[in-house]
Amino acid sequence: MRLLITLFYSLLLFCTIFSCRDESSSIGSKWVESSFINVVTDTCMVTLSTLLADSLATSGDTICQIGRFKDVLYGEIKTSFYAEYQVPSHSLNETTDYQFDSITFKWYTSGDYLGDTLVYHRIDLYSLSQGLSLEDNGYLFNKTNVSYNQNNHLGSVSIRPTPGYRNELHETRLPDEWGKKWCNLMLEDDECMESQERFRAFFKGIAFIPDENGTCINGFQVNDSSFCITLYYHELKEKPTEQTLVFNASTSLNYTKVEHDRTNTPLENLKAGTDYELPSSESEHQVYLQGLTGMYINVEFPYLNNLNQTGRLVSIESAVLKLYPIKGTYNSKYPLPKSLSLYTADQNNATQSVITDISGNTVQTGSLVEDNVYYEDTHYSFDITSFIQNNLGTAGESREKLQIFLSDNAFYNTVQGVVLGDSKHPVNDHDNNVSLTIYYKTYTK
Repeated sequence: MRLLITLFYSLLLFCTIFSCRDESSSIGSKWVESSFINVVTDTCMVTLSTLLADSLATSGDTICQIGRFKDVLYGEIKTSFYAEYQVPSHSLNETTDYQFDSITFKWYTSGDYLGDTLVYHRIDLYSLSQGLSLEDNGYLFNKTNVSYNQNNHLGSVSIRPTPGYRNELHETRLPDEWGKKWCNLMLEDDECMESQERFRAFFKGIAFIPDENGTCINGFQVNDSSFCITLYYHELKEKPTEQTLVFNASTSLNYTKVEHDRTNTPLENLKAGTDYELPSSESEHQVYLQGLTGMYINVEFPYLNNLNQTGRLVSIESAVLKLYPIKGTYNSKYPLPKSLSLYTADQNNATQSVITDISGNTVQTGSLVEDNVYYEDTHYSFDITSFIQNNLGTAGESREKLQIFLSDNAFYNTVQGVVLGDSKHPVNDHDNNVSLTIYYKTYTK
């Protein structure tokens, strides 16, 4: 009897193990006669296009960009910085004599750049001939125009970029004539030094303009200790005491201006606005994402609903999107962003909401995976499972798109960028420059 019981349970265990290996299964009363199979596909078409924002708000940022860069890939980009300066509070002893020492310009780089970092780049300082004021919506933009006096050259600074270093102090001496003038106004207790309103009327601000022959755009910090003008003077005593007055850039009335000429580049026909997008097929099978210039990317899956033809019911298990930067478009002069942000958009290209990770609490970023051996598999990877699940079976106005931007504030205060290829770009060695891998279950019969 015990032997029969043992044989019975052994047979039952064998059947159980054997059935776990079978990919067919009965699913509920409706699907009693149906079975499912697990499928993976990486042939779902992905289309890419470049969009250009009308303008970007750049006022009040704690990072600015100054420089000039030109090549056949991006065209010519010129970035300048405009800022009102704040008069510091000060108090002088009427019985003490003072003497001017020097006036300097201090800055810290932000560590980001685009172009040649091996040579020095000159930045010229000019006085503004027009005061800064926020536009009706409370911002200044990358396309805002403010005039400056080219005949009133305040001085120049020569800068050598320090890629990756944020806390290295640089200080350049400015012309003494400028410093002596401001110091005398202070010593004479001139009314222009008494309030910000009066100082603004006397000195409207500074335009920081890159050299015409520049070959790099550099990022700089803008705060209480960076991009400030320091006036040094001392008391005339037996033991001189050094004094300083620090003129800081306004925290709100400042902005980075961007001028971009895309003539004779793949982007020559790119137009601003959400009602226009430049397909990769019309830009040499590549698309562009870049901060400050306002370029970002649309991603669509036009034949996604073809998956529904594989069975009576399709269940998406996972979906991974990989985007590959084009070889030759990134190196030490063109550093790749470490991560990208993913958003949804409607059929009118209006950005809707950010895509989060599986927890739903953190913005999902496509972290950069670098191939430093063969330089063939460098890519950004995104888990878009929920997006594919939500859009499978939709059409027309119900179908969403994906949009890719630089992460965090990098889109508004850096010129970091990446050029991505579509599936027909000839440069990269892998079969697809962009791929969507979908794991799904399909129910047959």
